[in-house]
Amino acid sequence: MNIAKQGFTLLEVLMAIAIFAVVIALAYSSYNATFHIINGAGGQAEVYSKARTALERIQEDLESFYPGEEMLFKGTTESREGYRADNLHFTSTANVRLHPRQAFAGHVIIRYQVQEDPETGTLQLFRSQQPALADAEGEEENEDSGLLLCDNLQEVAFDYRNRDGEDMESWGDEGEAMDGSSLPELISITLRFADGQDGEEGTLFKTALILPAAAR
Repeated sequence: MNIAKQGFTLLEVLMAIAIFAVVIALAYSSYNATFHIINGAGGQAEVYSKARTALERIQEDLESFYPGEEMLFKGTTESREGYRADNLHFTSTANVRLHPRQAFAGHVIIRYQVQEDPETGTLQLFRSQQPALADAEGEEENEDSGLLLCDNLQEVAFDYRNRDGEDMESWGDEGEAMDGSSLPELISITLRFADGQDGEEGTLFKTALILPAAAR
């Protein structure tokens, strides 16, 4: 008895290859979409972490504002490519000890300064501090930028509200004598990250606080 040998025809082979290619394409598309979602979520988590750390640090420094005779509070505003890049200097008792052996210096002058990253063109927010009585003790003012608090920023803005409810983008004049009545009652802090796509605005974080030392 002869048994005929059976095999696949060319059409059947081609159909199997086509079905296999469709399955692989669908699997890759699903994997690629999942990868982009995970990658995007990781990037957003990093942005939120940076914003939270920076805003908490700024708030703590401002809430510890030093209202003594040597008080200082000055905010200046600049514009870079249509976005604000503000600086803020003030006295505070929030003395961050960068080394365990660093002596306590009493109240300090804290400076928040914005610089442009030469590699990416985005903004960087630096925090520096020095003893408020450094000049009186014969110490030179620290010209270093300080510690990098936050990077990849599109905008850094400090807004101020006075006792009359007027909003202002800058505060304080050079050499102006200060007291509680010359301080802003409300300070708004805005950080916008440069994570937008195709020229779109990036993720925006904003908070506000009342300056306890401001006179009522």
